[in-house]
Amino acid sequence: MSLLSLLEDIKRAIYDDPNTPHKPGNDPGGLVGGIEEMFNKFGQRDGNDRSVNPASQDPYGDPADNERGNVRPASEDPLGDPAFGGRKVRPASEDPLGDPG
Repeated sequence: MSLLSLLEDIKRAIYDDPNTPHKPGNDPGGLVGGIEEMFNKFGQRDGNDRSVNPASQDPYGDPADNERGNVRPASEDPLGDPAFGGRKVRPASEDPLGDPG
């Protein structure tokens, strides 16, 4: 779904509400106009797609290409992997606080 079609769906939902004064050509308080401005600022305008630049053009770079943070693989986690018995993780059925669900 494009942003333009999402905008049209939002406007249709507003206009179709029987309790709203907002109708095409009648926008008290500028609600619909404000929504359109927001979408135009961040999305598509007049059919011209404002595309997002690819990750290769990210001015901050790709963290996967950098050794920042000294992130080690999960296999080297000093706390172990609960799936392999590294820590004693009990099943949810044994939770002393109960199941919130």
